[in-house]
Amino acid sequence: MTMRVVLATDGSEDARAATAWLAGFSLPQDTAVRVMTVVSVTAAPLDVPTVRNFQAALHQEARAVADASCATLAKRFRTVEASVETGDPREAIVRVAEEWPADLIVMGARGLSGVEQLLIGSVSLGVARHAPCPVLVVKGGGGGGRRILLAIDGSEEALAAARFVSRLPLGLDACVQLVGVAERPRFPSAAPLAATPMLRAAIEDIVAERKATIAKALEQAAARFGPGGPRVERTVTVGHPAEEIVRAAEDSGADLVVVGARGLGALKRLLLGSVSEGVLRNARPAVLIVRD
Repeated sequence: MTMRVVLATDGSEDARAATAWLAGFSLPQDTAVRVMTVVSVTAAPLDVPTVRNFQAALHQEARAVADASCATLAKRFRTVEASVETGDPREAIVRVAEEWPADLIVMGARGLSGVEQLLIGSVSLGVARHAPCPVLVVKGGGGGGRRILLAIDGSEEALAAARFVSRLPLGLDACVQLVGVAERPRFPSAAPLAATPMLRAAIEDIVAERKATIAKALEQAAARFGPGGPRVERTVTVGHPAEEIVRAAEDSGADLVVVGARGLGALKRLLLGSVSEGVLRNARPAVLIVRD
C-alpha cells in the first residue's frame, strides 16, 4: 500500500529544513508526497483590481514555494504534487490530511505563522494536537532518521509508535534506541511519613515493579525489528518521562525522537498528552508524534 505524506511549507528556513529532512527520510519507494502551502487572506470589503492583484500575487508566490519543494522531492519520490490552500494554516493542513487522506504530515517547527513560541510555532503545535495521522516536526537541519529514539511505556499509543517505526525501511546503518521511563510515585514532600524507611522501601518496590513492566514492554517492541533491520538498543531510566526522554535524546545524539500521542480527549478532540507535548516542545532533534 502506498504511503501518503503531506509536506506543509511556506519557504521559511525551518520549512526548507523539513523538505530536506523528508528527502533523506527512510520511507517506502512508492511514497506519494503532496506539498502544500497556505495563503491566509482577510476578506476584503471591496472587490477591486488592486485587492485581486494582491491576492493573485500571494497565490503565485505560494505556488512557487510549493513547486520549489516539489523539485527537491522529485529526485527522491516518484509521485509528488503541489497545492495551494487558503484559510487558517492549522485548519487547512489538518483538512488536507483528512481529505487526501495522509499517513504522515511533515512540517518545520516554526514558520507558517507570525506567532511563534519559544521552541515550536503555534501552527506546528496546533497541527500536532489535531492531526488525524502521525506528525513529524523538524527542528533545524541534519537528521534523516538514522538514529531514532523511540519512547516506550507499554501504552497502546507507544505500541502504535513502535509499529509505525518498525514498518519503515530502516537499514543496517540505522539504530533504534528504545527508552522507557519508570516514574516515581508522587507524594507531598512535607508529609510526616515521607522520610521513614518503610515508606522509602515501599517507593523503591513500586519503582522496581514499574521498571520490570517497562523492560517487558521494551522487549516486546524490540521483537518488531527483525534480522536485516536496524540495530536495537534498550534503556530503562527513572524520573520524569518527558525530561528523561529529552535527556536521553541529547546524550545519544538521536536525530529523531518518536513518541505516541493520547487519543480523544474530554472535548472530543485529538490531544497529545503532557509527556508527548513536553518532548515536542523541548527536544532538540526532530520529533515524530504517532497516533494509531
